[in-house]
Amino acid sequence: MKRIVIVGAERGLGLGLAGQLLARGWHVTGTARAGTDDAALRALGQAHPGRLATGMVDVTDAAESRRFAERLAAQGPLLDVAFLNAGIYGPLHQSAADASTEEWNTIFQTNAVGPFRLARWLLPCLAPGGTVAFMSSHRASIAGNLEGGLELYRASKAAANMLSRGLYAELAPLGATVLNIHPGWAATAMGTLDGTVAAETDVDTSVRGVADQLERHMGSGRQLFLDYRGEPLPW
Repeated sequence: MKRIVIVGAERGLGLGLAGQLLARGWHVTGTARAGTDDAALRALGQAHPGRLATGMVDVTDAAESRRFAERLAAQGPLLDVAFLNAGIYGPLHQSAADASTEEWNTIFQTNAVGPFRLARWLLPCLAPGGTVAFMSSHRASIAGNLEGGLELYRASKAAANMLSRGLYAELAPLGATVLNIHPGWAATAMGTLDGTVAAETDVDTSVRGVADQLERHMGSGRQLFLDYRGEPLPW
């Protein structure tokens, strides 16, 4: 049985991915932030008895992240995949010039620093040749940024991609895999800005594609930046 931890699994794409992998026979550890509604995640556990564990972690809280990783590591190197899904869109204005220091800090801590830090702390939980995956975005592509805009979101996701490149350079000699997967512009609350903009795909199609790419490339020993359909994206 393949085993994964999905950080940020209480709603949206994380919840959808947890459900998709449970349906494929995986064992899933799904996390939520304290104070959020994790009823849908727990319902998945009831539908798949014995194959869902839950935990609480906020990636922007370093001490809480470390404690979570240490508790998981105490069970041994059991995971095939650590999937860092936590992320936010940030302020609607998305202007680098107008953003406050707090807005800059919040989006970078949530989208880049926090997930990367937790990914490092989760490494002892991975079986040899394991995979670290990040929910990325085509907006993270520097080469692909031909229209501008979305400055805060782009910058935070590009930073996450850069950090993952360094992680892969370090782990590649050990046979590890690092995947950066763009899930498409999916119909989640974040993806549609709470229904104010149209999405390009539904959640089921998105997470089915993400799961396909994960199963296809995990353990390959490569780093790939690709979308949910398997199309490579330029760094």
